[in-house]
Amino acid sequence: MTACPAVIHDPAVDLAWAHAQRRQVAEAVPGCWRARLLEAESITPELIRDHPVVRQVMSDLLSMQDPASAELRGLADRVGC
Repeated sequence: MTACPAVIHDPAVDLAWAHAQRRQVAEAVPGCWRARLLEAESITPELIRDHPVVRQVMSDLLSMQDPASAELRGLADRVGC
């Protein structure tokens, strides 16, 4: 398990990161996390796009899910993965 790359203030992102570290893909992208991430992205897309934890979670999930779902691929594309 790697150390969390940044301290953040959203428990949903922290929880997604923790599940991704344990290779628990279904738990890492629950509906509430997707909704919160999409809401944050609609308000400040640059913060989501440049957030190191969000980028790392997306990258990890893409490598675990084969093939990646369209929704996950879209989120990953928007954060630059």
